[in-house]
This record gives sequence, C-alpha cells and structure tokens, in this order.
Amino acid sequence: MAPISSSKKGSEVEVKEDIWSDLLSSLKTRTTSRGNKTVIMLGTPKSGKSTLMSKIMDSKDMDRIESTPGVAFNYVTVRDEERERIGQIGVHSTSYKHFLPHLLSRERMSNSIVVIVLSLDKPWNLEEELLYWTSLLEEHIKTLQIDERELAKSRQNVVDLFSSYKGPENKDEKEEEKKNKEEEDEVILPVPEGALVNNLGIPIMVVLSKVDCMSALQKENDFSEEHFEYIQWHLRKTCLSFGAGLLYCSPRENSNTRLLLDYLSHVFYNLKLKTEPQVIDRDAIFVPIGWDNLSKISLVSDGFVQFSQLKPFAEQIAALPDIRQKRVMKGEDDQLFLTRMQAVLVEKQKSGSPATTHKVLEGEAKGSTKTPPPADGVLANFFNSLLTKKPGSGPTSPNHSPSPPPTQGTLVPPKKALAPQLSAPQQREEHEKKALSSTRSNPEAPEEKAETPQETAAPKATTKLATAPAAGAGAREKSPTKTPSKTPVKKAGTAASSGMKKPAPKRGLPQPRK
Repeated sequence: MAPISSSKKGSEVEVKEDIWSDLLSSLKTRTTSRGNKTVIMLGTPKSGKSTLMSKIMDSKDMDRIESTPGVAFNYVTVRDEERERIGQIGVHSTSYKHFLPHLLSRERMSNSIVVIVLSLDKPWNLEEELLYWTSLLEEHIKTLQIDERELAKSRQNVVDLFSSYKGPENKDEKEEEKKNKEEEDEVILPVPEGALVNNLGIPIMVVLSKVDCMSALQKENDFSEEHFEYIQWHLRKTCLSFGAGLLYCSPRENSNTRLLLDYLSHVFYNLKLKTEPQVIDRDAIFVPIGWDNLSKISLVSDGFVQFSQLKPFAEQIAALPDIRQKRVMKGEDDQLFLTRMQAVLVEKQKSGSPATTHKVLEGEAKGSTKTPPPADGVLANFFNSLLTKKPGSGPTSPNHSPSPPPTQGTLVPPKKALAPQLSAPQQREEHEKKALSSTRSNPEAPEEKAETPQETAAPKATTKLATAPAAGAGAREKSPTKTPSKTPVKKAGTAASSGMKKPAPKRGLPQPRK
C-alpha cells in the first residue's frame, strides 16, 4: 500500500478545521442573546398582580403568595422552539405611584412594555382605574424630559408595532397563499380611525383579572350577559385609543396566564404566536395590539338593549351595595369605659347602696331606664330557692311543672306539718268519719253508737269495762283454734264494751263448744 503524501494530510487537516469553525460560529450565533426586556406591571392592591406573576413564572408555591408590599421583582428566561435561550424578561410589579420613577427610566423606554392589571370583582371601578394608571404614566413620561426627536421615535415604534400585526400561521394554507399573505403583511397599512389617539410612546397591554367572578356577579348583583358585553365594548374602545391590547385571564383557574407570556415573547423577540384573537368567549377575550378597530367593536354594541353608547360608564355600571359586607361594631375605648364605671361606683358609695356594676351594664346595653334591684332582694331570692328545694328531689319530670319562684323581697318559711286546732263540733264530725270508715272496713263488727258529749267526758270508765271481758274471751277461745274448721275469728271486747247481744252465727257453719 502506497504511503499518503504530505499534501493530502494537510488538506484533510484544513477541512477538519473548517468544519469545527463553522460549528462554533453557528453555535455562537444561536446562543447570542437578543437582549433583556422589562415588563412593568401596574395595578391597585389585591387586583391579582402577585398571583399573575407567579403563574407566569410557573411557581408551584401558590399558598405562599401574598400581596405585594412595595415593589416585587422576578424574571423569566425565554427560549425558542429548539429550547435555546434567546433572552430574559424581568417583571416589576407595584401598586404605588411613588415607585414608578424607579421602574421606568429614560433608558428603558425602548425595551419595556407596561401591563395594567384590572380586577373584575368590582366592575364599576374599571374605567376609573384604567384612566388613573394611563394618566399617571403620561405624567411620569413628561417628567423624564425626553428629547422631542427621541419621543417621536418612541411613538413611531408604537405605530409600527400596531400596524405590523401578523396573525398566526395556518398549516393548511398552500404555499402560494402564504406568499401572497407575506407580501400583504410587508405593506404597512395606515392606522385605523380611533386608534392611537393617545400615543404615550410605550406599548401597553391591559389585563382583566379575576374573570371567574362573573358567576358571582350574576347571582349577587343581577348581572346579565349584556352587562359583560357592555364592559367588553367599553374596554376595547378605550384600549384602541391608546393602541393597547386586551386580555382576560383568571390566575386562580390558570386561564390565559401562559398566553400572556407567549404574547410578550412574541412582541419582544418576534417569536411565532400560535393563538388567534378571541372575542366570542366572554371569559377568554384576547385582542392583540393592532388587530382591533371600530368596525369590529361595533359588532358587540349592535345588540345593546339596556345600555346606551352615549351615557358614561359610571352611570350604567353603578356600584351596588355589597350584601356580603358585615356590620362593624365599634367598641368603646378602655380608658373611657373604666372612667365611666368609676364615676358610677363613686355615686353608689355616696348614696349608701351597694354597687351593682353588672346590673348597670346590662341596663345600659339594653337601653332601659329602670334602676337595678337592690342586692338584698337578690340574696333573698337565692336563699328562698335553697329553702323551697327538697334535699332528695332530682330533676323535675316533664309532666310535673316546677313551682313558681317566690316574689322578690319576700321570705318563704320552710314547709312543716302542723296539727290544726279544731273546735268541738269539728272534732265530733271527725270522730264520726273515723267510725264510719272502720265499720266499712269490718262489716261483721256491730255498729257503734255515736258518742255524746256525756260519753266523751268519761272515757276512762268505758276502757276499764272493755279490758275485763277481753281477757276471758281470749281464754275461752283457745280450744276452737286447734280445730282445722274455718270459723270466723271474733274480736274480743266488742260486745262487752258496747253492752249489746252477740250477733247470730251464719248458717251452715259449726258453732264452737262452750
């Protein structure tokens, strides 16, 4: 095999060096950054700026997001379709006008976009907030003391951005249609009527946040579809005068938040935008800068019945009372309260009656003018409740209602069984009732005569006569008790004491032996 000549080796080395240089040069051009851009986000407190920023940055710690205290800063790296880094967008957010001079300087005018965040939870403030931030931005730009030529150049850049709008590419289009469309896009059209009337020299994007409140507005404030159409019509008309775009989003539901970053990357780095404008879906409105005009906006206002285009926005979308707002009770200062109570106590001590502070407070709270009861009555009621309550009584049953409490200021004596003092006629009646009840209980016993006052006068003699035959009768009746016959047992002493004959025995029963 013939050896390779030195000329061939040199040519091969030169070819290899050219290949590596081409690769390095192409890699250098691909990794070259197109510069850093700035987004200045303005909006009132609690309008959704912090949540929107976290969604743009794809933050996962949504629970730790709090309201912006002063100025918030974050950044996002922009990459192309091949995942190559092409730039970086820094996002500054604030709710206070005092920080605006530190965020928007003269040098940042050409590489910045202002994003004004509005909130739909209070739609009656939309026009006021939008005009507030645009007027504040206009005044701040005047304080920058920009040269007239430089300011005119900045305004021309906004006009070029508005006029050079290009829609997303359609894959189904033929090559000839694409070429014709590119030729039409190269021709810069004049600015339509009503657009860029207030050209501030900086691009503006208006973001309507919290569009998920639409259902709540319909339930609580009686909003209809025509209300939201009128709000869309008014916002699009105002944005057209400033040459601004419009985007509806819901950071809570993560709706259209990624679209905002894609559109900002499209404006800054001319990346392809795949999303078409949307004006039909009420909670996903997307109007890019340069797409809208008065003829398209008039399509929304043709169906107005309740609203008029001539009346101002504040009269037609008026603030309604918030039914969810709770009543706030303002308490009295502690020192004033204690001073007033001290005066009440001093007056009570001077008058000689014990102070009842809790009763005074209750009377003042209820607004009553009645004087509180004395402390003696309260103590009397307490001891009466202890006296009337039985020691062994448990909780009252549902069928038995408790006795009414004693009246205030009276002492109830304890319950004690006392023998009543009866007169002579009453005693005689009572004695007759007892005798009648005893004869009913024992029908075989002879009826006793009613006692007379003479008999009651000498009860001792009758008792002596009744005791003597009782013993003999008891001795004679011991033998019959041994027989198993069922004989009625006679009570001893009944016949002897009364002096009457013995009752005849019943038939069919054996008589006892004498």
